[in-house]
Amino acid sequence: MARWLSWLLIPVMLGLGYLAGEHWLRPLVAPVDPATTVIQAPAGCELDARGCLMPVNGVEIRVRGPERIPPLERFALRLEGSTSLEPLEVSYIMTGMDMGLHRFEFEPEGSGHWLAESVLPVCMSGRMDWLARVRVRVDGRLYELHVPVLLRRE
Repeated sequence: MARWLSWLLIPVMLGLGYLAGEHWLRPLVAPVDPATTVIQAPAGCELDARGCLMPVNGVEIRVRGPERIPPLERFALRLEGSTSLEPLEVSYIMTGMDMGLHRFEFEPEGSGHWLAESVLPVCMSGRMDWLARVRVRVDGRLYELHVPVLLRRE
C-alpha cells in the first residue's frame, strides 16, 4: 500500500511544482508582457535622491532613491505621481547575469506617494550595475519604467 501511495505522490508533487512555477516564478523572470509599455529613464538619470521624472500617459512620475545605495543594506525606493497612478512592484535585475529574484511591493505613504523597501546583494564578479523595473498601472494600462541603479561601496 505504501509503495502505491509513493508512486501517486510523485505526479502530485510535480504538478504542484509546475503550478507554483507558472504562478509565482514565471512573472518574475519572464520577459515583459507585450501588453506592457516599457519606458526607459532619460539619459543621465539613475536611481538617486534627485530621482528620475518620467512622463507616463500624461502622468508625471518621479522615481527616487536615497543619495547612495549601499549593497546588502535596506533602502527606500519612492514613487511620486498623481492619484491615477497605481504602483504595483519594483524588481531589480543585472543585465546578462542571473542574480536571483529581487521583487518588492509598494506601500502607500500618502496621497500620490508610495514606498518600496528594497535590498540588493553584492555580485561576486564585482559588478555594481542594476536596473530597477518599476511596474505601474495608469488609467488601466500597464507600464514598466526602467531606471539604472548603481550601488556604491564606502
